[in-house]
Amino acid sequence: MINCASTDHCNTCGPAVLVSSIQVLELPGVIEVTDPAPIVAHPASYEAWAEELGVPFVETIQRAEQLAERVMQATGVFRITCLGGIVVCRS
Repeated sequence: MINCASTDHCNTCGPAVLVSSIQVLELPGVIEVTDPAPIVAHPASYEAWAEELGVPFVETIQRAEQLAERVMQATGVFRITCLGGIVVCRS
């Protein structure tokens, strides 16, 4: 992310633009999973960084799978709520 305090122009951001309106379009969502595989696959994709940070990778992945399976057994589904959005600026 670029943080620019210029009110006129900077070499990174370009000329300052006056914005007359800002609108946020919220995009709420729900992801429901009935198989732990995709839940485990996501943190497993960080294996390259785990060793650098000293994270016990195999144990962490196994624990994620156990927790996902426990929720699915109790409720039938692992539910993830999310909120994305779009910021619309008009000058």
